[in-house]
Amino acid sequence: MKSLSGYLRTRKLKARLEKPPVVVRTMVSNVEIAFAVHTWLEYHNRARDSYTGEPDTVAWIEENTKGKDTLWDIGANVGAYSLFAAKTVPAAAVVAFEPYIPTFSHLWDNIVLNGCGDCITPLCLALSDSTGLSSLGISDPRAGSSEHVLGGKDFGLKQPSFAIRGDDAADIMGMPYPNLIKIDVDGYEVHVLKGMKKILQNEKLRSLIIEVEKDKTEESVSELLSRERFMKIAQVNVQASSPVYSVVYRR
Repeated sequence: MKSLSGYLRTRKLKARLEKPPVVVRTMVSNVEIAFAVHTWLEYHNRARDSYTGEPDTVAWIEENTKGKDTLWDIGANVGAYSLFAAKTVPAAAVVAFEPYIPTFSHLWDNIVLNGCGDCITPLCLALSDSTGLSSLGISDPRAGSSEHVLGGKDFGLKQPSFAIRGDDAADIMGMPYPNLIKIDVDGYEVHVLKGMKKILQNEKLRSLIIEVEKDKTEESVSELLSRERFMKIAQVNVQASSPVYSVVYRR
């Protein structure tokens, strides 16, 4: 009897521990993206609302990505835009930077689920204006969350994180110089740009789309990029009531 009850307990525990995530399939511009969803946050914020919430990013990827291009997705989260770029232009290469470990693991789940392992390179790194060991302040411990801050001192939960300048990622790690850059790092965008001076000056780079915050980071971002001969060509509110929106820059 003991062996039977022990077997049933083990079987029940195994079924619970090895339960696969829910797979949610989303259509965007005739491309199907599959998400391995583990939490409500990943379903609501990522699988369901990523593309409808930021149609400007979808349009920017469609209009600018060409065969053999390299796109750097900085702040990739679980990979919504990396996956869309890879499946829209299969010949392109995508480098997806995501420093938060739980989210990074689900980014890899989604890359495998969509068969994009050959064209997306995921890196569990934070881009910054200096290279070295740092600390990532975690706003929400769930995978798929956002608003984590590198060097954030006022967060209860912190994760050791390796930060690297974009120029070092290219020159030391051998990452290909990008033709396109997407940046969504919740207020840290100026630091990211300061760490990629050589990349910004490289003629291969054609366009960037950057999420900025009105009266906080937009002016600094635009001034920095203007010095590197990039012109602001579009501004799209993510939400009408939100001070956060995406800005497109082109050389």
